[in-house]
Order: sequence, then C-alpha cells, then structure tokens
Amino acid sequence: MTERKLSKRGSALASTALVLTVALAGIGAAWAFAAPPLSGLPKGPVLARAIERGKLVVGVRRYPRPAPPEAPTPPEPDDFDATLARQLAAALGVPLELVGLDAAAQETALREGRVDLLVAGVPAQSASGIAAAPGSYDIGRGLVVSLRRGKVQEPSALRDASVCVGEGSGYAGAVSQRYGAQPRSYPSSVHAASAFMAGECAALAEDAQVLERLMQNEEWRFYKALTSDLRLPSDASIRLLEGDAVSRDYLAAALRHWRADGTLDKARGARAGNLQLEITLLKDGFVCHS
Repeated sequence: MTERKLSKRGSALASTALVLTVALAGIGAAWAFAAPPLSGLPKGPVLARAIERGKLVVGVRRYPRPAPPEAPTPPEPDDFDATLARQLAAALGVPLELVGLDAAAQETALREGRVDLLVAGVPAQSASGIAAAPGSYDIGRGLVVSLRRGKVQEPSALRDASVCVGEGSGYAGAVSQRYGAQPRSYPSSVHAASAFMAGECAALAEDAQVLERLMQNEEWRFYKALTSDLRLPSDASIRLLEGDAVSRDYLAAALRHWRADGTLDKARGARAGNLQLEITLLKDGFVCHS
C-alpha cells in the first residue's frame, strides 16, 4: 500500500474516531442527564414523611394583588414560588399544600414543623438550624432603573441611594454589595414597583426580563435603565431543617434537573408576564394594599 493511500486511510480513521468520540460524548451526556431520574433518587426523612403523609406542605411568600382602593384582596401565595413547589410535589407524586407566610413567620413555621420546606426566595440572613439545598431557583439577570431626570443618573450615584426591591429578592444584596446602595424591601415585586413609581426610592432593582417588558409601556417612558448586568450574589434556595442531607441532596438534584430541562426558564418567563400585568394595573387606579 502506498504512502498516499496510508495517509488517506489514516485521515479517514481519524475522522471516524472523532465522529465516534463526539457521538459517545453525546450519549454519555444524555445518560448523565437522564440517570438517575428524580423518581429514583433517595429521599431523606423530610421528604419521606411528606410521601407517607400523602401531602407536601411548602411555605411560600405571599402578598395582596393590586385591587381597587375600596376592595382590598387578601394575601395570596407568590406564583413563582408556588410553581416550583408544584414541581416538587409532582416529582414526589403527592398533592401540594401551599402555606403563604410573611417574611417574619417563615423560619418559625419551618422550625415548628408547620411546613416541610420553604420556597421563599433569598433569606434575609442565614439562620442556625436551617439548611439550604445548593443551587438557586431564581436564575435571572437583574436590571436597575431610575427616573430619567432624577438625581441618580449614573451607577456610581447609587451609593447610599434607596433602591426598592421585593421581599426575598437577591437584588437587595446585589445593589448593596456592588454599588453601596440602601435596599428597601417591600412585600412583593409589584409593591416595590409601586413604591418606586410613587417616589419612595431613587431606583428599582428587579429581574431584567420584567423591567425590559415594562420599559416598553408608555407610562414607563419617564424611567431609564441605569445598569443592566446585575448578578445575584445569593441563592433563592429551597430551605429545610438541618440534619437531613439526603433530602437536601434530592432538592439540589431537582434544581439541576429543572435548570437543564428549561423548567426554571419557563417559570421565570411566567413570572415576568404576571408581574407586568399586575404592575400595569396600577395605572388603572388599582393600588397595592399591604
């Protein structure tokens, strides 16, 4: 066999080997994604009790939706938190019971056993006796907006400035750490937007997907994007009592699965649509009762 033929054969074999390597890598990635499925993962005491009880009880944020001044509505569970709680219950094969909790009551409810888990955004501070599953269910990029002709015209002007944020928002820590701003927390993102529009804060920090939609509305022409690369320094974690590493690992695996299959992206998109609707209602005379 000639040297030229050997060269061609070697190139062909190398190409075939490359194709096989890529194919095997793809198969390996597929197996890594598919195995083990959530249903096959072990459940620790917390999740096992929920399965035995026949119900998963999850504490979530709650807030009253915008309503006419004369007809306030009672607080309802946060839809974003509720969506992830439903995913968890479905993965475990049990019904879900949502418990809407104010921020001050969340950790007490967990310690007293009134809820199995907390899906309530970023905790204000780490608490002893409470563990967080590694990973975040809020994976968005943040945006800060300010009044177009207000005092805050540059990101550097955020130092010591008040910034409205919703309860459990990771952007509170982001604007504080990065810009030295003073975050001011409100019961929800729609309450934070309402307060910002009423002039209670110099700026508003929220998921970019939410604010970019709102900035397309005519009534938001008075505001401008101040900074668009805000990253969450803390995780919106699923919390449970310490001492159950198996359940914690299951929850971490669930978050990885939902990040990979697009569940978290879909939930974030639905949240943006819901908040846009609620915030838009404010221009029709609806108010945020607290």
